Amino acid sequence: MVLLAAGCIGVVLLPFLLAPGAFAAVFPYSLICGSGSSGIAGEAILQGAGGENGTASIPEPLTDDERLEALIASASVPLLELSIGQIYSAHTHDDAALRDRAGEIHALAGSLRADALALDVSPEKAPARSDFVVALDEFIMAGTLSGGGAPRNRSAMDEALDHLILGAELLSGAIQGFNTPPAGDSDAGSAPMNLMAESAPLFPDALQIGERFCFDDAGGANSGSLFVNGVRTLQSFYTVGQKPQNYVTEPGKSFLLVAIRATHLGHKGDGTNYRLQIPRESAFTLHFMGETYRPISSPGPTSRGESYSGGALGRHESTSGYLFFEVPEGFDPSHAFIEVSIGGSRPVWSLAGRG
Repeated sequence: MVLLAAGCIGVVLLPFLLAPGAFAAVFPYSLICGSGSSGIAGEAILQGAGGENGTASIPEPLTDDERLEALIASASVPLLELSIGQIYSAHTHDDAALRDRAGEIHALAGSLRADALALDVSPEKAPARSDFVVALDEFIMAGTLSGGGAPRNRSAMDEALDHLILGAELLSGAIQGFNTPPAGDSDAGSAPMNLMAESAPLFPDALQIGERFCFDDAGGANSGSLFVNGVRTLQSFYTVGQKPQNYVTEPGKSFLLVAIRATHLGHKGDGTNYRLQIPRESAFTLHFMGETYRPISSPGPTSRGESYSGGALGRHESTSGYLFFEVPEGFDPSHAFIEVSIGGSRPVWSLAGRG
């Protein structure tokens, strides 16, 4: 398992080390220096890849899309290097180094996650941001599992390494998400996004409500399925338990609840990892008429049913719950789609059937 994790992360890291020019072509905004906690959020000096004679200059203010590019570029190598160090520490059974690197991964990924979510990126770059945020969630979970003072057994370390592998894969997907032609190169020109959405289906091959998407985990040891099970709208709900909390929409808005069900279909191979990582709520994106929406943080058990929060499933276990979105009042699900990032795949469901 340790060698597999090192190999997977090494494949992602290798192009950055051997072909920095290709990396610069994808990310023209390279970080020179910064004073913020994570570099990008602070007052950073950024230089375009085409600067004359290699001299630094102060460019025009960056858009949030460009800031996201720079954030991913500055984070990728440190995260992967820390992951390799974490794998080496697990291999050599160096618990002190394991805890130290776990804390560094957790702190770095948490800071980057907050910075990424604070950016107002365009719909075209929302999938790349989604991959980046979900990748950071995996690194955070890996740091949590391998940190602390409790003894680490084989199962816990295998699960932490699975999170590192998946995080590296998703990080690679976020990088590739920026290696796409500019929107201005298409024949659509400057047509309003909502008119484009009306003229042609955004996802012509979208799955229907109740239709399953099957997938393997990063190591190929476990198989699972995921599907959208239904949709409903409402104006308010409350959590249940010892300290109930009311959730009421702002004027002109409503809540859209999308039911998700995930199942661990089985284990294959000779490995000892029987846990299947399923996407967290941050991996989902709602598309509607050219706009994108992210689910609110899982509120827990509610008066309308359980929340979906993702995580890990044992063999043949299932979980289901709602994703909660805040959308404009009068939102029509028949024109909406829900997309999720699972490893290198991005299945999409049409909400037209409502379920």
